[in-house]
Amino acid sequence: MLYGRRVEKAAIERLIDGTRAGQGGSLTLSGVAGVGKSALLDFAAERAVGATVLRTTGLQSEAELPFGALHQLLRPLLARIGVLPLAQATAIRGAFGLMPLRPTDPVQVTLGTLTLLSESASEQPVVCLVDDVQWLDRPTVDVLSFVANRVQDEPVMLLVATRPSNAVPLPGTTERRVEGLDSESACELLAQCHPALSPQVAERIIRETAGNPLALTELPGAMSEGQQAGIDPMVGPLPLPECILRHYAKQLARIEEPTHRLLLTLAADDAGDLATALRAARTFGVGIEALDSAVDAGLVRTHDTIAGQTVIFRHPLLRAAVYRSAPLGERLSAHRALAEALDPDLEPDRRAWQLAASAIGPDDVAAEELELSGLRALQRGAPSSAAVAMEKSARLTSLAESRARRLVGAADAANRAGYPVRAEAMADEAEQLAELVVTRARIRRLRAQIAFDSGEQGTVHRLLMTDWEQVGAEDPELAAVMLVDAAKNAWFSNDPERASQASHALSAVVLRPQSPCLPLVRTVLRLTDQLETLSGADSCHRPMGEPAGYLPGKQEEPLELVLRAVVSMASADDAAAIEAVEGAVQRCRATGRLDLLVLALQVLATLDVLVGRHQFGRANATEGLELANALGLTNRSCHFQALLAWLDAVAGRVESCRELAALALGHAEARGIAPTIAFGRWALSLLELGLGRPAEILDQARPLVRGSIEHPLVTVMRTPDLVEAAVRLGRADEVKENLDQLSAWAASSGPVRARALDARCRALVAEDPDDADRLYVAALALHDEADDTGQSRPFDRARTQLLYGEWLRRQRRRVEARRPLRAALNTFEQLRAEPWMRRAESELRAAGSVRRTGGEASKAELTPQELQVARLASEGGSNREIGAQLFLSPRTVGYHLQNIFRKLGIRSRVELAQLNVFDADHS
Repeated sequence: MLYGRRVEKAAIERLIDGTRAGQGGSLTLSGVAGVGKSALLDFAAERAVGATVLRTTGLQSEAELPFGALHQLLRPLLARIGVLPLAQATAIRGAFGLMPLRPTDPVQVTLGTLTLLSESASEQPVVCLVDDVQWLDRPTVDVLSFVANRVQDEPVMLLVATRPSNAVPLPGTTERRVEGLDSESACELLAQCHPALSPQVAERIIRETAGNPLALTELPGAMSEGQQAGIDPMVGPLPLPECILRHYAKQLARIEEPTHRLLLTLAADDAGDLATALRAARTFGVGIEALDSAVDAGLVRTHDTIAGQTVIFRHPLLRAAVYRSAPLGERLSAHRALAEALDPDLEPDRRAWQLAASAIGPDDVAAEELELSGLRALQRGAPSSAAVAMEKSARLTSLAESRARRLVGAADAANRAGYPVRAEAMADEAEQLAELVVTRARIRRLRAQIAFDSGEQGTVHRLLMTDWEQVGAEDPELAAVMLVDAAKNAWFSNDPERASQASHALSAVVLRPQSPCLPLVRTVLRLTDQLETLSGADSCHRPMGEPAGYLPGKQEEPLELVLRAVVSMASADDAAAIEAVEGAVQRCRATGRLDLLVLALQVLATLDVLVGRHQFGRANATEGLELANALGLTNRSCHFQALLAWLDAVAGRVESCRELAALALGHAEARGIAPTIAFGRWALSLLELGLGRPAEILDQARPLVRGSIEHPLVTVMRTPDLVEAAVRLGRADEVKENLDQLSAWAASSGPVRARALDARCRALVAEDPDDADRLYVAALALHDEADDTGQSRPFDRARTQLLYGEWLRRQRRRVEARRPLRAALNTFEQLRAEPWMRRAESELRAAGSVRRTGGEASKAELTPQELQVARLASEGGSNREIGAQLFLSPRTVGYHLQNIFRKLGIRSRVELAQLNVFDADHS
């Protein structure tokens, strides 16, 4: 019977009622041990009539076994795995050990979990109950955190319980603190369990236990009859929880030695596996009869599962008392016996941890098995578990160099899991032990990766370039990836000299013909050449040629595709850039590479902005920002903020633009992230230009000269704004160097849209009217040619038309001015570029004509996520396929499609595909 808890029960019933109405929700119950959290979960299970109830409980001994708790939670649904997309089904089977070991994608495991819950909820509500979250393995916590943020539109409820001092945050859940019982409820509980207590003694127990139900139930049993009746005195307070442990110790003192040995064996494993415990207990001459005594005494109970019989202690504190009261020698013997009882082929991870627990000093056998356990955890997509296993492996390693190697592996896993401080500490320790060149190089690379995120660009370069020749002689592929990192770091800090150093070294590394690093190295060298050209430097190294039989797009990894997109962007080849980066996004989504997906979305959103796909740019930047924030990738987050600020500048959203730009620049300037600095400043200058304040632009642009912190690629793209502002102020001579840099880029890049921008800027500064007219006409002709070759940039074209129309009107050629001005206004309306629409309308009025349409409502009304769903649906994607790409459940995709159909006034996917909503950016 559950006493009291009126508020908590009401909250749980509201959640359950919500699932019956088709709405999901989540709640975290936090409270000290014994306060009644598990009882509230039992209450939820009883109330969830007509729902599928899934339960799992964290086990301290399995906290480092990736996806162990998730496996327990989803076990009733595993028969449905066959309905999942292949990637999700394969990932879940691999994570749960249902197929031969292979690298497991944690993102696909997460998506598969969401899809399984959604599919089950389509038949009846699903109630997930998770106890002792503080002992869950980290990969399971990550999955539950994701689910908690995605169940609002699903009839799925997530109720979790944890201890406040060890609370594992689950973003998306509401937390409710569970306190002790109120006085009335506590009295009812004591009267039921211990009717002989005097009122005065009951009052004292309630006061000193703060109404903790476990203490209320257990403590009176440790008192004498006289103490319970209030006759014998009780001196001093009742300390908790030690008093409870002492109480359990008194009960354990009355059991026989064989039963105590079996209980200790069970407590040392805490997986509750009866068969394994009995095999281990035979080492001490203990058999199954010892279990009967423990069950009869009420200390444990047995439970039948699919995997076999398990043994459950009456309470976790009882298990702790069994283990803590045993001498050290007996505890070590129990762990050793368990390790020998576990099959190394079927239970290698549990065996490795039992071997480690039985060691009292260096143990190379246990160390090797734990290292292998850590590598398996990495393959399953659980770097946090891998870090713990590898660090423990290092502690058990006798040889200094091997210990250093394992510490570096542990540090790398910790950094991948998002614990850079812990990674740095292990790197410090490894550095004191390592002597081999390769081991020390791996330490430097790890330090550089951490330093890159903290903005220490000079330190990054030094770490990556140190002794690269020696590293190349010992491990060429390690040297190559370190030099690639060095080149990327130099690009981000806009340091051409360091970029050149890294690229020269990279071109000197001798890789084997089939090295997987070769395509990436070629791409990096090519991009460095492009950036050196933009900076005015001469390239002194030649990019490697492609190997025989090389097929672009077939052998490329996502990172290589992203860098190829940047190469194409630098050479103004929009079509090639978009093709490459969209391929990278698709591969990252398919394989769950979230870190690279963020980078790919950053490049794709940047391209969307530049080519005039503003709505898609906002959708991709919004998705990227949410993902980067969730992963803690702050250097990526600030770039998405800068892109959104740029889009707000075009749209005339003044306050939002300035706020986002300030956030982006505040972070990027402190860390020297050159592309983001350039984009953030570009957003502010574009805002001022749209508002008709050119003087502000030149003041902001004073650092925009060669050798500044701004990035050359973004800087040269921003030059047309700078030239326009300078001409309006009569200060064109101040931007001559920038204009020359733009001309050099246009001449070297090839595609016509770069030459169109150059012609527009040359027309602006032309003193002779005939020259200006000729250059404007040439610029528009180049825009036409760009349209015909798939290089269209509608915003750039409309701005050229606007400037030409303004110039024609000032030349008193008002009738001629109307045509380019109307064309410009049409495009600005389609792009929702409010300041530019107002400027074009004003010029049209001055030219004796005005036209302002209401614009099309279609695409602009969709939210960024609805836009993503609509685009994928129009391309033929099913709800399940769309959900896999956007990390949504199929039901949530269906919900978005209903809203899309309503907003667009359509009723089917066929109508959506025919609507041409997605061509508006290129109209």
